Amino acid sequence: MMRRRLLAPLLLVAAAVVARAEDMKVAEALKALLDNALEVRISARILPANAVANAEKEAWTAESTRLTIPGRSVKVRLEGDNVQIYLVCTPYRQENGDMLLVSQGQVWFTEPPEKTAKYFSTFSSIPVSYGEKVLFFPLGMSETAVQDPGYFNIELEIVIVPYEEEAPQ
Repeated sequence: MMRRRLLAPLLLVAAAVVARAEDMKVAEALKALLDNALEVRISARILPANAVANAEKEAWTAESTRLTIPGRSVKVRLEGDNVQIYLVCTPYRQENGDMLLVSQGQVWFTEPPEKTAKYFSTFSSIPVSYGEKVLFFPLGMSETAVQDPGYFNIELEIVIVPYEEEAPQ
């Protein structure tokens, strides 16, 4: 009888210790994920083909920031009035500590007045360092000598930085 009275509290204590150990393992795993987490910042701009020569401003711009870990892709969808851009980029950590950015861009746009849709796709692998700006042109670059106002460049600026938790306040 005495054994049964001691057994119940001991089982409760053992269960609490096991639960605490599992909580610590989960907390350690979460900390390890956050220590390896990356912030992927993407800015998309549509620029007239002669924007550099004429110092013109972009016709459209959008920004997005995503959190990921190395080897896990980030998908971003940016939409404008007559353009949709899908970007899938996956950062991989290389042995030297730098990143390899694998990016696939898909662009759909319609041209007025006939509203015909056009589709373009591109794929690139680029070695980058943290904080380095990568310019990705999913449609390629239009020649700056082209003066036709119907020509434009789609520019995606991608920056990868280590994730930093905000200090609790």
